[in-house]
Amino acid sequence: MEFREIDKYNYWDCIELTIDDNQEGFVADNKQSLVEAAYEDGLYTLGIYLEETMIGFILYNYDETFPGWSMSRFMIGKQFQGKGYGKQASIEFLEYFKNKHNTDKLYISVSLENMLARKMYSSIGFTEIKEVEYAFGDKYYKEIQMVKEL
Repeated sequence: MEFREIDKYNYWDCIELTIDDNQEGFVADNKQSLVEAAYEDGLYTLGIYLEETMIGFILYNYDETFPGWSMSRFMIGKQFQGKGYGKQASIEFLEYFKNKHNTDKLYISVSLENMLARKMYSSIGFTEIKEVEYAFGDKYYKEIQMVKEL
């Protein structure tokens, strides 16, 4: 598994990755994430590759609300789900991230309703720290913030 920056050569592969219908509301559409990263400072995008195939996407940033580094978006394309790639990519991203940014913590926020993701992150050492509620545009979200000591 490998992480590659999203650029003009692979952005379309990222856009074509989609989630299953029952995951709607758990993660932003990749098109939205790429637009945000293009116009907002400090957002970093990575494709998750299995050999030469992009199977997932990560967006991370330094989040002043924690304050600390946060994996803001994480997804595995629906055609690649159920094979353990999400957990493997999460574990490998922690090592990639630690080596790149030399930091001791990484935060994530997960929908309160996304029990599968909460369980997976807990299994690799993330600890739930608090519930948060917020509005973004016309949508309302309830999430659990989690942290992993690196």
